[in-house]
Amino acid sequence: MLGDLVVWYLFLGGAGAGLLLVVAILECLSPQAVAADRAGRFVPPGSYRRFFGPAYLTGIAAIALGMLCLLLDLGRGERVLAVLFQPTLSFISVGAFALLALIALAAVPAAVWAFGCASLPKALMLVDRPLIAVVAVAVMAYTGLLLSSMPSVPLWASPLLPVLFVVSSLSSGIALLTCAVVLTGSGEAFATTLERLRKIDAAVIVCEVVVLALFTALAFLGGETARASVERLVQGDLAAPFLGLVVALGLLVPLICEVVGRKDALRAAVAASAFVLVGGFFLRWCISEAGMAVDIAASVTRVLGIQ
Repeated sequence: MLGDLVVWYLFLGGAGAGLLLVVAILECLSPQAVAADRAGRFVPPGSYRRFFGPAYLTGIAAIALGMLCLLLDLGRGERVLAVLFQPTLSFISVGAFALLALIALAAVPAAVWAFGCASLPKALMLVDRPLIAVVAVAVMAYTGLLLSSMPSVPLWASPLLPVLFVVSSLSSGIALLTCAVVLTGSGEAFATTLERLRKIDAAVIVCEVVVLALFTALAFLGGETARASVERLVQGDLAAPFLGLVVALGLLVPLICEVVGRKDALRAAVAASAFVLVGGFFLRWCISEAGMAVDIAASVTRVLGIQ
């Protein structure tokens, strides 16, 4: 079956990409954050550095940790070198280079906001932000496509799995962004922005609940093997983590907190974000465990290119 390191790879890659997508859009929508001097050089307002600096660094750190999990899962040094210097069309190789591209693109605004590099042309920043958004969406979708492309695992072979992972990654990205801003001491200064993100996240969580319900219903009707996987999730050995950590703690509790929470309750926002992140990880872990069986594990790892 898929190892825990692969699950961490899928979760961190998706959450980091979701954060970078959100922060790139926020930067584009902030008029004060796109100013330039007369020479056309980017001029980062000092007040915004407390928001965008931690955000970009956290997103890059999540992506980098995801890649580290991938490399550790590969194990032997020659397999790592093969992925990096002898790329193929395997999902592992494509995913690794997608994450590298996202890190490289995000390093440009990170240099500005986190390290005060203000000599970059404004045109570069204007081009870089949309590219970050595009590649981030690709990475978010890739984490679901990686599994759904394998017809040998009926639970995963669903068109809804990439959609589920995209909305989960977006919610996890918002949660990660909230934690980064609040825990670095800038929560009160950007309370209005965080409040808007909270409302957006509530809508995203509702979408995630709907997609997850449709995904499980479609799988239940998709044949004996897929039905058995769903039964493991709702009433079998995986019911406790799935219903408890994913559905209750990761979806319903944060949704209630975000709907009824007070506008200035930063601690509650961090707690709700932490629940979202826990649920995002265990969503991938439960789906991975429910879909895998010992007799198909070898064929799946061959398709992924990790064996």
